[in-house]
Amino acid sequence: MGFPSPAQDYVEERISLDKRLISHPSATYFMRAGATYWREGILAGSLLVVDSSLTPNDGSLLVCCIEGEFRVKRYRTHPMPHLVNLENGLKERLRTGDEGTDSDRPVFGVITYIINDARAGEFDDCPVM
Repeated sequence: MGFPSPAQDYVEERISLDKRLISHPSATYFMRAGATYWREGILAGSLLVVDSSLTPNDGSLLVCCIEGEFRVKRYRTHPMPHLVNLENGLKERLRTGDEGTDSDRPVFGVITYIINDARAGEFDDCPVM
């Protein structure tokens, strides 16, 4: 017989990225970025964590299915809800629910996390020097 270890109170659980990054497992998808969007912090090949159950907020990055292809767009609410094309900055009209069926809706999900490979050193504090 002995005394319990004082370190027992400090036993920690293993780190689980699933628990940290995924709120809705049945509605979460992992996707690879096909293009680089510097201002958004997305590099070609970045791992995008996309939750299709979330409602976007103003400024959210979305994965949209447009003409059979997935595209990354920014959601804006003012003056009316619309999508911003990240490649050229143009506003794109967002169809409302009464304009088509659910299969016509372009929004696939909200990007919740962007995971980049830090070994590449692509993000420099001062890219001009």
